[in-house]
Amino acid sequence: MDWKSVLTDLRRHLPPPASGRQQRGSLRWLEAEMRVRGANPAALRNIVYRDVGTVHDKAALHGILHDLARETGRELPAGDVVVAPPALPDTLELLGRSKKRAYKQFLAGVRAGRAPRLIVTGRAGAGKTVLLDHVSRALAAADVPVTRLLLSGDAGDVPMPTTRRGSSYAEVAQAQADALRMALPASGAVLIRVTDDLSLGGQPPRHADGTPASPAGWVASTVLTHLRPGVAALIAAESRRGLEEISVEVIDLRPPSRAEARTYLMTALGIAQPEADALVRETGRHLDRLTLLVSLRSGDTDAGNIRSDPDTRRVVEAGAALNGVNLRDPHAAWPGPLVAAALGTDPHELPPHARALLRPVDDGGVHPTPVLRAAWGSAAPSAIRAVYGRLADTLEPALAPYRLAALAQLGDWPALTAALDARPDDARHLPPLWPLIRRAGSLPDRERLARAVVMHHAGRGEYSEPALRDALFTLMESPRDPVRAWARVKLAESSLEIGMVDSARRQLEHPDVTGMDALDSWSVAAQADALLVQAALARWEGHLDAATRAVSDPRTAVGGPRAQLWRGLIAKDAGRWDEALAALQGVPASSPLLSARARYQEGDLRLRLGQPQAALDALLDAAARLDAAGGSAEEAARVLARSATALRRLGRPAEGLTQLGRALERVPDDPRRRPDSVVRARLLSEGVPILLALNRPDDALAQGALALAVLARSDARPAETRYRERRTRYRLALAYLTRGLGVPYLQPLGGPLRDHPDLAHARTMLDALIHAETPHGDREAILTFDMHLSRALAEPDRAAALDSTEAALALARHPYEEAQARAQRAEARLRAGQVDAALADINRAHALLRRVPGPGHPDPGLAAQLVALEARSMIADGLPTLRWVREALDDPALRPFQPGVWRDTGAALEAARPDAEHLIREFVSGGATDSLRPADALRVAMTAASSSTQTERS
Repeated sequence: MDWKSVLTDLRRHLPPPASGRQQRGSLRWLEAEMRVRGANPAALRNIVYRDVGTVHDKAALHGILHDLARETGRELPAGDVVVAPPALPDTLELLGRSKKRAYKQFLAGVRAGRAPRLIVTGRAGAGKTVLLDHVSRALAAADVPVTRLLLSGDAGDVPMPTTRRGSSYAEVAQAQADALRMALPASGAVLIRVTDDLSLGGQPPRHADGTPASPAGWVASTVLTHLRPGVAALIAAESRRGLEEISVEVIDLRPPSRAEARTYLMTALGIAQPEADALVRETGRHLDRLTLLVSLRSGDTDAGNIRSDPDTRRVVEAGAALNGVNLRDPHAAWPGPLVAAALGTDPHELPPHARALLRPVDDGGVHPTPVLRAAWGSAAPSAIRAVYGRLADTLEPALAPYRLAALAQLGDWPALTAALDARPDDARHLPPLWPLIRRAGSLPDRERLARAVVMHHAGRGEYSEPALRDALFTLMESPRDPVRAWARVKLAESSLEIGMVDSARRQLEHPDVTGMDALDSWSVAAQADALLVQAALARWEGHLDAATRAVSDPRTAVGGPRAQLWRGLIAKDAGRWDEALAALQGVPASSPLLSARARYQEGDLRLRLGQPQAALDALLDAAARLDAAGGSAEEAARVLARSATALRRLGRPAEGLTQLGRALERVPDDPRRRPDSVVRARLLSEGVPILLALNRPDDALAQGALALAVLARSDARPAETRYRERRTRYRLALAYLTRGLGVPYLQPLGGPLRDHPDLAHARTMLDALIHAETPHGDREAILTFDMHLSRALAEPDRAAALDSTEAALALARHPYEEAQARAQRAEARLRAGQVDAALADINRAHALLRRVPGPGHPDPGLAAQLVALEARSMIADGLPTLRWVREALDDPALRPFQPGVWRDTGAALEAARPDAEHLIREFVSGGATDSLRPADALRVAMTAASSSTQTERS
C-alpha cells in the first residue's frame, strides 16, 4: 500500500477540526490512535514514508485508515487489506527465518501435547538468548511449567557435588551426570543455555568412560538420556561440536543481517535509517545487544538480559557502587569522570546497549535510568567491592568525596585517615559518611575521623548539625582524657556561637580542660583551641587587650590558619589596620574555607578604610573561594551581600541589587529549610541603602520592616540579634532621610535648608538610637559614627548639624573616617554661610583621602562629595568653577556620581548668580533647553555629554 498517498487523499476529505482540537488524520493524531490500539506509535512514520514496520503495526494503521475512509464515504484501494499478525514476537518476525522456525516448531510440538526435543546453535549475538526468552514467555502464557538452566563457566546453575581425592575420571563423569540429572524437571519444559567455556567442579565435562566431552555434546547426550518422558527440551549451544551423533534436530541460528537489524531498529525505535545504520555498526549485529538496546531505549524496566550481558552487567555493578558513594545527594547526576573511574573506561566508549542505561545531562554527567536503578540491587557484593577499590585508587581532586566514600564502604579506616592527613580540607566530605564511620572497629581511627567531622562543621559554624553533635558526644564518651578535653573545648565553641557565654566558660573550666597534659597531641590542639575561645569571649565583651593576649600566646601556633585568622580579626577590631591586613592576607589558600573568610574580613575592613574597589575584589574572591570550598549557603550569602554594598559605594547600586538578589537566593524564606533568621534579616537590612541609592525609599521601608519582622522570630544569638535590629532601625531612619531630602541616597548629599516631616521622623529615630545604652565594641562605635553623620544630614538647623559633625569627628579613628566627618562638617558650614571654614575642612579632607592606603581609588563617592562641596564654595566665580568641576569629574571612577555633582553645582549656581541661565547656556554650548530650570539644564546636559564621551571611549 502507498500509505502516504492514501493518507493524503483521506485528509482532503476530512472536516476541519473544532477550535482547540487536534486534526483527525494528522501524524500526531495517528500516533495516539496507534497507541490506543496497542501498536507502536514510534513505527508510524517509518510505515507511512518507508513501508517499514511489523505486520501488527501495519494492521493497526490499516484499521485506523479504514475507519477514516468509512467516515468520509470512501474506500481504501482494493487489494491492500492487511491481515492480523500471527502469534509471533516482533523481534523474531523481523530477525530471521531460522529463529522463527525454531520458535514455531518447538511451541507447536508443546501445544500438540508432544514433548519436542530441539537444539539450536549459533555464535554470540546470533539470538539464542532472545529465542529462549520468547519461548519461555510463550510457555508461561500457556501455563506450561518452565525450568531454565544456564551452564556457563564453572557449572553455572548446576551445583556440582565434590568428588573425593583420587576419584577416577569415570567416577567424575558419573558425578557430573548425576548433578545435571538432579537439575532436570519432572514435567513441563526445560530451556538450557550452554557455553563453550563450561567446566564442572573444576573438571571438563566427561563422557561415561571418563574421556573429555564438548560442553554442547555432553549436555545434549546427558539431557536426552535422563530427561523424563513428557518433558520438552530446548538446548541452545554456541557450536555444533560434539553434536554429530545426537539424534535430535539441530537448527543453526545466524546473527541478523545488516538489513534485518536496521529494519528492526527503525521499526522498534521509530528512528531514521542513518541512525539505525550507525547503531547497527556499533552493536555489530549482535542480537542480544540489539534487543537490549531496544528494551532500554524504549523504557522497558524489565529488560531480562541486563545482568547476563557483560557490558550491561559492568554498568550495573558500577551503578550499585556509585549509589553507595553518592551519599550527599542520591538523586544528583554522576560526574562523567566518576563514572569513568567506576567503569575503568570512558562511558562514551561503551556499546550503545550499555550506554542506554545512562542518561546524559548537560554538564557532562549522567543519571542512572530507572532500569539501572532496578537492576543494581542484584549486583554481586564482590563485584561492588571491586568497583569501590577502583574508586579508592583515584587521585583526581574533584573525585575526593567519592574516593573517601569508597574507602568508608570498604572499611579501610587507616587509608581514610591517611587521605585526610594528606588533604585536611577534604574533611568537608565526611559528614555524609558519619553513619559508616561511627561503626569503625578501630577506636583511634574512629576518634580521629569523628574529630575531622566536628572540625568541619565547627569551621562552618554549623554547631547544631546532628552529625556534629553525634560525633562530639562520641568523643565525649572516649576513655581517654585528652580526647574528652578536646571535645569540651568544641562544646564551649558551640555555646559561644549561640551566645551562651556562661556555658562556654563552664566548659573551659571543666577539669578535663584545666588538667590537660600538654604532651598529648589532642591536648596540644585543645589548648590552642581553648585560647581562641578565650579570645572570642574577650572580643565578645569588648576586652580587646585580653583577646590580643590570647591569640598571641605561643601555644596558638599549632592552630595554624585558624589562629592566623583570629589574629587578623582581633587586630581589625582593635584598630590595628596594617597588622590586621597582614594577618588576614597571611591565611594560606591551602585552607580554602579559612582563606575565604580571611578575604571576606579583608574586604569588610577595606570598605571601612575607604577602599571600595579593593574591597569588592576581595569580597568576590572570597565568594569564589567559599563556593569552591563548599562553604555554607548562609556564609556565602553574607559575602555576596557585602559585595553588593561595595558596588553601591562605587556608584553601581543596580548591580548591587542584583548581587543582593543572589545572596537572598542562598537563604530563601522557606519553612522547610529553616535558614538562620538573623542571616536573612541581615541580608534584607543590607539591601535598604541599595534601594535608597536607586531612589526607592518606599521599597526600602518595606524591606526594612520585613527585616525587623524576621529578627523578631529569632531566638538564637541574642546579642547578634540586638545589634542587627539596631542597625536595621538606623537604615529605616536613612529611608526617611532619603525621602525627606528628595534625592537618591548616593553621594554627593547636601543637608536641608527647610524641614520636612520625614526628616523630623528620621531625627527622632536617630536620636533614640544614638542615646540608647549599647554594648562596647568596634562595630557599635562604627555604627554610632555613621549615625552622627546621618543626623547632621537630616538637620535643617545649622548649629545642630555642626554639633552632630563634631560628635562624629571625635569618634573618627583613621584618615577615611576623619575625611568623612570633615566633609560633612564642611557641608554643614556651607549651609551656615561659613565658606572659609568649609574650604579648610574640604582641603583637609582631600589630604586625608590621599592618605587612604591600599590598592585602587579611594572612595569615589567621598571624592565626588568633596568636588561638589568645593564647587558650592567657589560657585560665585561662575564659568571658571564650572570648568574646574568638569575637569575634576573626568576621573572614570567618579562617573557614576556626576549627575549628583552637577545637580548640586547647578542648584548652587542658580542660587548665587542671577545670570545662571546665561552662564549655563554658554558653558554647555547650546545643550541646555529653554524648558528646564538652569540647575536641571546643567545636570541633564552634562550627564548626556558624559554618556556620549563614555560611548566614544568604549
